[in-house]
Amino acid sequence: MQGIDKREHLNLLDIFQKYENISLIIAKTESEEDAKIRTDMAELTLLYNNFKLLLAELQRCTRDYESKKRATRSMLHKNIRKLKIENEKFRISKIQLYRNSI
Repeated sequence: MQGIDKREHLNLLDIFQKYENISLIIAKTESEEDAKIRTDMAELTLLYNNFKLLLAELQRCTRDYESKKRATRSMLHKNIRKLKIENEKFRISKIQLYRNSI
């Protein structure tokens, strides 16, 4: 899974802030392109924040899955060992019954 690079996003925000500062000093009127840049940066920030929330949820889900998997595997192996012991006892009792019948 490819993520969003935090450093790259922060660099983009920094560049945008510098652009904003320069554009406020130099240009007295906002151009259509400036408005588009501001809108796009707002959308990028929303998308980045959404990505961070989803990533945190994915990490929580992965952690919960791994925990549940370990617990289930432990119970499963414990019960398999019990079944093996029971199977061995059953096999031995069948052998003893066979020997007694001879």
